[in-house]
Amino acid sequence: MDRRTFDHLCELARLQLSDEEIVEFERKFKSLLRFVEKTQAYEPQADGAPLVMSQRVELRRDTPETFTWPEGQVHDYRVPKIIDFEGGS
Repeated sequence: MDRRTFDHLCELARLQLSDEEIVEFERKFKSLLRFVEKTQAYEPQADGAPLVMSQRVELRRDTPETFTWPEGQVHDYRVPKIIDFEGGS
């Protein structure tokens, strides 16, 4: 994906990112697109063998938390990432 298309997608999504955030988000988005391309290229085995991933995908541990929202407060919060497509933390 070229930068012009990326900028257009950010505009459609109404994302207002700083220059540093754009660089980071673009890198992560391209990584996600590579993952999708690999998934779309998968061809089922003729003998019905299951798909085996070459790497283990680590999921985050669920940690229950109690939230107390102040009266009139907007209920908007971020959740931790579930899958790291880049293999980092």
